[in-house]
This record gives sequence, C-alpha cells and structure tokens, in this order.
Amino acid sequence: MAKGVGSRGGWAIGIVFMVCCVTSQDLKGDSRSLADLAGKIDDWLENLHETTSATSVLRRDYNGDYNVEIERVRTEPMVQEMARDVNHLLSDKRKALQKIVQHLEDATANYQWKDELDLNTSHPLLMKYLDPSNDSHEMQMDERLGVPVKYNISGIHVPLEVYEGYPEILNGLRWSATVDRVFRDNFDADQTLMWQYFGAQTGFMRVYPATTWYVPPNLIDLYDARLRPWYVQGSVPPKDMIILMDRSGSVHGQTFTIMKWAVKTLIDTLGENDFVNVAAFNDTTEWVNNCTYCKANGTEEENEGCHQNLVQASTSNKKLLFRAIDELEDGGIASYSNALEFALKAFKEYSQTKARGEGAQCHKTIMLFSDGGTEWPEEIFKKYKADEDTKDVRVFTYAVGPHPIPTAVLKQMACSTGGQYSVITTRSSVRTKIQESYTSLLSPAHPLKGNLSDQYTTAYTSAVTEELTVSLTRPVYNMSDYANTSDLLGVAGIDVPIQSLKNLSPFEALGPNGYTFIINHNGFIVMHPRLSPQLSYLLGPPHVDLLDVEEETNETVFIRKRMANETAGSESVLGKIRIDDSHSVVYSTIQYTWTPITDTTYSLGIVNLRRSYHMIVHNQSGFSVAEQFNTTDTVIAPWPYCRGRQASDSATRVKDFIRDISERRGMCKDLDKNDLAQGLLWSQSWTQELLKQWKKDRWSKEDLIGRVIFTRFGLTRFYPESQRPGALRWQDPWYNPALRRGELSSRIAIIPHALGAFLSAPVKVAKNYEVMAGVVGVNLTASYLHSEFKTMLLRTDWDKNYLLLLVDDGGLIVTSNEEELHGVTLQGMFLGDLNIPLMEHLYNASIYNMEKRVNTQAICKESKTKGTSAGPRSFLIPNPLKLVAGFLIEILSWADYLRYMIFSCVVALMSPSVEAWSEWGMTQIGGQESCVMSQAIYYFGENTRHSAVMHCSNHTAKFWVRRLVKANAILVAIETKPEECGVYSSLPNITPERVTTVKPCAYQARFRRRPSSCLMGNSTDYCSKSSHPAAASFGTVLSVLLVCKIMGSIY
Repeated sequence: MAKGVGSRGGWAIGIVFMVCCVTSQDLKGDSRSLADLAGKIDDWLENLHETTSATSVLRRDYNGDYNVEIERVRTEPMVQEMARDVNHLLSDKRKALQKIVQHLEDATANYQWKDELDLNTSHPLLMKYLDPSNDSHEMQMDERLGVPVKYNISGIHVPLEVYEGYPEILNGLRWSATVDRVFRDNFDADQTLMWQYFGAQTGFMRVYPATTWYVPPNLIDLYDARLRPWYVQGSVPPKDMIILMDRSGSVHGQTFTIMKWAVKTLIDTLGENDFVNVAAFNDTTEWVNNCTYCKANGTEEENEGCHQNLVQASTSNKKLLFRAIDELEDGGIASYSNALEFALKAFKEYSQTKARGEGAQCHKTIMLFSDGGTEWPEEIFKKYKADEDTKDVRVFTYAVGPHPIPTAVLKQMACSTGGQYSVITTRSSVRTKIQESYTSLLSPAHPLKGNLSDQYTTAYTSAVTEELTVSLTRPVYNMSDYANTSDLLGVAGIDVPIQSLKNLSPFEALGPNGYTFIINHNGFIVMHPRLSPQLSYLLGPPHVDLLDVEEETNETVFIRKRMANETAGSESVLGKIRIDDSHSVVYSTIQYTWTPITDTTYSLGIVNLRRSYHMIVHNQSGFSVAEQFNTTDTVIAPWPYCRGRQASDSATRVKDFIRDISERRGMCKDLDKNDLAQGLLWSQSWTQELLKQWKKDRWSKEDLIGRVIFTRFGLTRFYPESQRPGALRWQDPWYNPALRRGELSSRIAIIPHALGAFLSAPVKVAKNYEVMAGVVGVNLTASYLHSEFKTMLLRTDWDKNYLLLLVDDGGLIVTSNEEELHGVTLQGMFLGDLNIPLMEHLYNASIYNMEKRVNTQAICKESKTKGTSAGPRSFLIPNPLKLVAGFLIEILSWADYLRYMIFSCVVALMSPSVEAWSEWGMTQIGGQESCVMSQAIYYFGENTRHSAVMHCSNHTAKFWVRRLVKANAILVAIETKPEECGVYSSLPNITPERVTTVKPCAYQARFRRRPSSCLMGNSTDYCSKSSHPAAASFGTVLSVLLVCKIMGSIY
C-alpha cells in the first residue's frame, strides 16, 4: 500500500515537472516571437514619424558652409566667463548702492529736525494710491521693469500699523527725499539696474522708480520692510538664539495665544545665517520638539543618541518649530531659574560640540517670553557670567498679555545682561514690538568702528514685481545728533532679479539638458531652472537647498560642499536627467563645473552632458530674415536675444525681436557678435521650407492633430494654429521634454496623453561633428495610433488572444490593440492603475525602477484642517469692548503703546478673520497655500526583457515584455481572459500626493560655510531711557476710545 502511494506521488511530480517545462518552453518561444514583433514596431514607429513629419526637407549637411561651425562644448572656460559677467553685473550694483548710502548718511548730517511737519504739508507719494489708468498720475510703461512707473520720484510704503503722520516718519521722509537724485542718476547710468530702495528703521520704505503697490486679493497689506529678509540680513549680524516660552497656568487663554504669535513672528525675522531653538518652561524646561538632529536624512538608528541644541533658521526648520509651538499646552508654575539654566547650559554644550560651519558664532541671545513673575535668578546669572562660553549671552525679555502681573524682574534680567525689555499686550502690537525689540541693539557698530561689507540675500519674491530676486544691501547710519536710540537708520538695497542672472547664461552653447545655477555659502539656491516661483511676496525665502533639486548622491554632496567652500572644480557623475515632472532617464556622463563668484557669497555652476557639441552661426542677414517671422506660427523662447527683459507674451517677443534687429537696438546693436540672435535667425531660415511643406500636406484632423519643430536656439514653428498652447508650454528649451530627449538619444521619443501621443525625433546637422539642431514632433490622435497599430499586427501571430500594450518609459500606455480593458480606456493610462498586477512584476524584474520625488516648493489647495499656527481656526481678534479694556490697561501702564490703539480697533472691526499665521509667511491666497508634494517616478531599469506568469484572483495569465530599440517604450503581451483579474499593483500611483505627516525631528543639517566676520552691535543703554518719552494725555485716550465706539456702531 505504501508502494502504491509512492508511485502515485511520483507520477504527480513528473506531471508537474512536464507542465512547468512546457510552460517554460512556451514562454521562451513566445519571447523570441515577441522580440521579432518589437523589431517590427520599431520600424513602424520610425516610418510613422518620418511619413507624418516631413523632416526630409530639412538640410543636414553643412560641410563646406563657412557660416556654420560645430565645436565641442568646454565648460571650464565657459563657467569662468559667466562668473566674470555676474561679478561685473553685481559690481556695478555695489557702486550704485554705495552712492545711495553715502548720500543718505550725508543728508542726515545736515538735517535739522522739524516738529511742525504734518501730512497736509508733506504730501508723501504713497504707492498704494498710484493708479496707471489715472492720467493725472503720469505713469509710463518701462520696458526694463515691465510695469508702469514714475521716473521723477520714489514711491513710499508705510506698514499698516505705522501712521504716516508720525513726526519720525515725516522727518525721515523729508531728509531722505533728496536721494531721488541719486536713484535717477544710477538708473540712467546702468541699463541693467532695476529697483532701488531704502527701508527706514521707523518703518517707511522708499522705492525707485515709484510704481503701484500690489496687495494680494482679499488680503490686507501686511508688508513691513523691516521684517523682510533683505532688511534683517542687512541690519543685524548672525545670531545664536534660544527662545524660552512661559507655559505655566497663568498664561492660559489670550496671553498664550499672543505669546505663540509673538514667538513665531520673532522666528520669522531670523535669516539663514541665524541658529535657533525654542524651549517651553513651567517648573521644568524642555525643547518644544524635544529632539534634535545630527545627520541630514539619517535613519533613526544613525541619529540615536545624537544631540544638537540649535538648528539653522531655514524655512523648513522654522515650519517644524511652528508646528511644535502650536501643540504647546499651558499648566504648572513657572521657574525662571530652571529655564535660564537650561538655556545657558545648552549654549555651553553647543559651543563645545557643534560641527564646523554650524552656529552663527557671533551674537548669543536668550529671548524670554512670560506674563510676569517675581523670581530673580541671581545665582544662575552669576554662575554662567563667569563661564567663557556663556559670558556674552544677552537676555531679551517680553512681558506678554493684557492683564497686569509684576514684570520688574523681566526688565532687570534684560538690563543686567545688555538686552532689552519689551511689552506686548495685544496682538496688534506684536510685529512692531518684535522688530523693535532687538534689531537696533544688535545692529552692527558704526562704520567708523569696523569694516562693513555688502550683504547678498538668497532668492526671495519681490513685493514690487512678484518675481524671484536677490538683493544687495548695506546699513545706513545716522550722522546727525537727533537720534536717541541707535546709530542705525535703516538699510539701502538694490534688487537683482534672478532673470538678470539667468540672462548671462551661455544659452547658445548649452543644449537643452545643460543649465546654469548659483548657490550661496549655505548651499541654498539663488538661481536654478527648478527653483519655482513662490505663492506670495509675504512668504519668507524658500531656502531650497541644491540637494533638494539635484539628485542626492555622494558626488553631488561633494560638489555642493566644494561650492559652498568657494572652491572651483569639475566632476563627471552618473545620474538621472529629469525629462519632465513624471519622467527621468539614467545618463552616464553628466558634467558639473563650478567656480566662486568673486567678491560675493555666491558660487556658479554649469551642468552639461560630458561630450556635447554646439553650433555657431555667422553672417545671418538680419532684418531680411527677421521680417519673415510670423506670430501666427512662431514662438521664441524668453531668452535675451536683444534685450535683458523679455515680454511675457510670445507674440510681443517676436515683434520686439523684429524691431530690435531692424533698429539695431540693445544687444543686437552689433549683430555679428551676438551668437544667440544669429542662431535664431538661422533657425528661421532653416525651418521655412518645413513649414511650407506642412501647409501643403492634407492630413485629416482625425489622424494628425498637429506638427511642431523646436530648435536649440529657442525658435518654435507649428502648424496648425491649434498647436499654439503646446508650443507655448514648451517654448523654453530648458523645460522642453522633446528637446531634452532629442539631445540624449536619436531614438523616437514618445509622450502619450489622453487624446493620443506626441512622437518626436532629433534632426542633426553635420560639419566635422554632428549636433542636434532641433526636434520635429507630430501629435497623433489615439484613434489613428490604434488603427495603425492593429493594422500592423494583422501580419503577425499576435493579433488574437493577446492584449498588446505599447508603454512608455514612465509606465504610461501609448496605444494598444484594444481600446478598453474591462470597460477602462487604455489610452494614456498608467500601467499600475489597471486591474492587473503587471506593474509590480515589471518592477520586481527591474524592467522599471521607481523613486519617490519630493517637491518642497509645491502649491496646494487650502487645507481644510481646523488648526492654525496660533490657536483655533475660528479665533478672532477681540471685539471693541475687550480691546478698550486691554488698551486702557496699556495706557495706564505703558504710554508708548497709545499709537497702536486706533490700528487695533480698525483691524478688529474691519478684518475680524485676520489670523495669526498670516503674519509670519504662511498666508493662504486664493484658496492656495505652500505645501510639500510627493510623487512616484518610474523609469527604465537595467533589464530589457522578461516573461512570467501573472496570478489573478481566479486564474493565471502569461505575459511577455520586450524593450524597443528605437523608441522609449516597451512592448507588453498578455494572455487575454474573459474575466477580470481582480488583483491590483501595490506600488504607488504616479499622481502627486500631498505630504501631511511630518516628522518633528526632520531638521535639515547640511554643510555650510559660516560668514567670515561678525560685527558686534552698539552698546546703547536702553534701560536708562524710554523709547517714546512722551506721555499720553487722558483727553487723547478718550478721543481714541470715542473713535472706536463710533466705528463699532458703523460696522
């Protein structure tokens, strides 16, 4: 009996073995057959593109043509030349800035203070009232700036909480008015000079030339120059700062809300050279996140036991602190001794353990926020005053809240350590009180006491143009005798738009995969093709690190470190080239070349393919060719062909180019030396016959949607007119996926979409070497592709019983022999979304690789979460009666807060929904807000073929895969079954998703080069004088309250 069982078992094993062998042989046999089919599809795609594109009319052979040269791209001399050009541009701006500062300081030395000034006699030109449509305002459109302006005068901006009629404001406007002459002279002397301005410590700001002040829709004007990155960086040296928040039970309610708002506002005044952390205290003290970092992007195991007390005040790190502050709860009894010892001990530990480049190594400050108390921590101060690491720590104290609690100890803490004591009793006074609390005291010493250098900001959004810009700034000092608090009067600056820096790039030499970028000493991007515009100028600088937009590898980490250290070099790396938002291609030789920009904190880099060539064209006939440009079928890139600033509208750019060529304007004055303009003219002549051929052809719209040619010189020609939107979307070669693919490979490039697919191929011209001159693309309908694909399959053994899919290198279906699969349209579908687990098989077999790409610069729809940065979303500014009570306490206790009463009353009545988070750069505009998005990106792996069995819920199905040779696609064949598979891929979809879970310890800590010098602040004794000595009269108090009462009855 046992023998019989064994015999049956042996037969079973044999049968299974035979079945497996047969299946394996079937798979291998069909794999060979599929390889033959893939070769036919390669030829079919190539013939399809050639037939529909008519590229045969384009000239390719330029041997013997002396007007065309093809040369090897050499990035070393190229990066050095561009660095010199950038330095020359910035050097001119530095000279202009020096003239502004010198004039302003001379003006203060000769000015006599006038108490009798008022608004009726001063008439400041407030930019918020300027209207280009009002003829009486006499504004003119400026081509350089791109907006209507007034050339004869500078415009004035005053923050909302500052009354323009204050004597300090009116006198400041009066003595600074003569700087307009310097503004005008600078503007006329330098045709690349853009906006010039002066921000005063009292709050007003001069901008030249005067223009209309933009305020985002449905928002009040929250702009304050003193809180902007260019002002903070130009007025206060770097700081190591520890913020202590009283979280005891006595701060419950409105006081704690005001405190959170105030602390966030303080953090938002910090710049990228500052280091900060926040601790909350009652009878114990701990960091609000209670975790720190040691290694960037390290695992939990790698960072276990690591300790770091202060973090760089970058935008991403600030947001982590903001979230932690939101979650704080009050309770317990406050201990100043415990809190101060915690902070001073942290400073000592940080001084002894921080790595190279970490920390400000300049000012050390403790900012203590409390509602008051009576404990005097004398022993703590004595202990740490004698310590070398903590003896220079200054304590700044803030008495917060509308109710009176003893605050003499807070004032004594500040005075005994060289700090300053401030009072914040209402939400309306937060911004100004925070700004005034430390900037004057920590501002650099008078220039006679030390050497000052110009400050260079990282990229941020200009309030005037809403464009990304950098600023050169320098502090302005009071040379007269009327200043009673500080030598610092304000900061003068000059904007350098990022586009001005980009315009110096060697566009004509770099191909579509090459680009230039600039980073600063912190590794943050100043200029980069993937640096995105911000949602609003109210946001802080984006602080995007180079490794946030370049693939982070050992090589790129090394490159970033060398650039931050201001050393030159060149490195060839293996990496992925980003074709578009959802496609990447692995490429073996990407060349990085970099060099520091002299006299700045910037370093310039050039990225290009290691072995690449470029065209140089000579002796183009100028206007005779330019006049053939037709705005109905032509688009040109926003590149500086003849002028620095290009119009946003492409048709206008074409017209401007024709006029500039004919009149020899701007950089086209000497046309023979302008390689970029010469290349554009050549492109026009080269593509002319192709466009004529397209117009002769009679293709049905049901088959061919349209055709287009993109050239390396930025010219785009298209037909018919319906193709204009697509041409405009890809008008810049640096953002054109067809051109980027065309330079990487001679293969057919396929870009599938819901209506069909875009097929493109490069056209190369030859003279000793070959170089891609352009890419010709055809936009085919889904029905035409499907029909042609099925027709081709009729001559093969694969036309029945198989689902055949042509899939691109990002996992998108180009076409198939079936239009639907179980009711789902296949065209343009992501393979992983089908009701089959095929994508998972292809990923496991390394047909595809996948990576998660994180976009820290994304813009999302407004989150519906009810929490805010300072308390409940529904929290409103107090009603007028509560304000009156709070203000009355303020007036009785602190006369210098009287000026905020009207402002607070107006804001409470007219803008009841103003929320705290809008004050520190997280404003939602038009239902949108800044966010972080994550997206799965699929790209080809190392394997090119695969066959296996796919397991579904009730059956199995064999499938075969083969990568094409002449196109960026794979061919997939699947056994068809009547029933649905019922099993989906578990891999992530390619749809971008918002990142909502944030690790509280995800601080960024990368290599940086610390600024080389630290200019310490002045030693003015703020404790011996009042910043506003005038007392408020009781009659004035009643007047203010009466105004609030009247407005309350109106609204």
